[in-house]
Amino acid sequence: MIKKIFQNINVKFFITLVLVVFALYGKSLFFDFTYLDDDVLILDKQEYLSFSNIKNILTDTVFARGQDKFCRPLLNVSFLIEKYIYGIKPYGYHLTNVMLHIFAVFSVFLLLSLKYDKKKVFIVSILFACHPALTQAVVWIPGRNDSLLTIFAVMSFYFLIRYFDNKKNTYLAFHFFLYACSLLTKETAVMIPLFYFMYLLFTKQRVKTNVLFVSGWLSVGIFYFLYRSFVLSYQTYSYTVSDMSGIFFKSLPAATKYIANVFFPLNLSVFPSTVEVNYFLAAAVVFVFILLAVTAKKQYDKKILLFGMLWFIAFLLPTFVMPDNQFYDHRIYLPMVGIFIILLELVKSYKPDNWRFLYIFILTAVMFFAALSFFHENKFKNKQIFWVNALIDSPDSDITNACVAGLLDEVKMYKESEKKYLRAIEIKKYSKHYVNLAVLYIHMKELEKAEQALLKALDLRDDNPMIYYNLAIVYRNKGNKELALKMKDLYLKVFKDTNKYQRTEDIRI
Repeated sequence: MIKKIFQNINVKFFITLVLVVFALYGKSLFFDFTYLDDDVLILDKQEYLSFSNIKNILTDTVFARGQDKFCRPLLNVSFLIEKYIYGIKPYGYHLTNVMLHIFAVFSVFLLLSLKYDKKKVFIVSILFACHPALTQAVVWIPGRNDSLLTIFAVMSFYFLIRYFDNKKNTYLAFHFFLYACSLLTKETAVMIPLFYFMYLLFTKQRVKTNVLFVSGWLSVGIFYFLYRSFVLSYQTYSYTVSDMSGIFFKSLPAATKYIANVFFPLNLSVFPSTVEVNYFLAAAVVFVFILLAVTAKKQYDKKILLFGMLWFIAFLLPTFVMPDNQFYDHRIYLPMVGIFIILLELVKSYKPDNWRFLYIFILTAVMFFAALSFFHENKFKNKQIFWVNALIDSPDSDITNACVAGLLDEVKMYKESEKKYLRAIEIKKYSKHYVNLAVLYIHMKELEKAEQALLKALDLRDDNPMIYYNLAIVYRNKGNKELALKMKDLYLKVFKDTNKYQRTEDIRI
């Protein structure tokens, strides 16, 4: 019985996948939080993440504050469950990320195995598992959103195909359920129905079947948009078509970076702050595919090549309309599936003269990708290592300068911290930077400088409660009790109006 189980290539692949991924990413279980969003989503929200608060969790944006436009309840639900299991112990959250990566890769293997030779799918899936551009999705806790989306999107498509093969209603139910889950995971999922329609078109399904599925997809989609509208109803500002068009054309050159990263993931950054352009390597990737197409001698299906190309483009497209985009490397996670579809279609009839050379080449590629990933993940070990590397990658980012300044403040390197805060303010006059600079001056007992920094912060934004809190501290230390009490009252009012959660550790005294 056991022997028969292990003869199944799906089981063999899954076991191999588990071993490879844990060998590559197992050390991330000993990593700490990076304090890039994971502190806000997990540490700051320990009281908020409660089953008694499930109504708010399901009807709030992901950060539950400000002009946050991300409606991703399943991400918060994952943190809610883990909060009761792990509390604030980072190893549990990292373990979940590793397991999600395993299941995402395995879901891709299952989908592609429906059409292509399993041995070839096995190879590209291992490359996917080790791909350095996906590292951040595995070792940075909030990066799990992309692996979650991939699981839901790919498996919804898998069950759609299985339904048409077997006509089992169970597959149909799973298909619609997973499609709904993908929408509740990340906004990119709005592109998924495009590929459902293409599948119906390419496989020439009956009109009656088309009506059934189109009605189902529209019903799920309409429910999602109504739900999203309700979640965002309290916000006063929305981006116009003009805004999004401007962002798109400004961001579009970054597409060369993502194309280049398919085969040449060499310049990975933990915190990219500018649009990276690499026309040469992007052209090299395109050349590789053209070469494969020529050597395949037209023994491929053009429709499938179009399908794979559109998959890559469509799931990458939302990246280019996001305001203040960081262009993280792992955004290529789901789009990469389209690349594998193209690759497998081009090599499906490929029979090399020298198999030994091919095996050596593939093994070398896997080892090269794994080595890049193994060393890149070290940059996420803890907040100190992460933000120093972020500053190296993006020295002209106000955020990286401010975060390193905070780390220097923690170890009482006050003068160096002041220089970094001033550099952050030079790059972007942001209220929070002035507040943090004022806190530094309070630590340095330079109350006049602290007051001036806080008044500048107030000029930029009057709804930050920490401005009033720290002004209360400044005035109390200067002996002005009346002003200190007034600032305290303003702090309590603004805090109540603008915050749904806050750690007491963040309230600086």
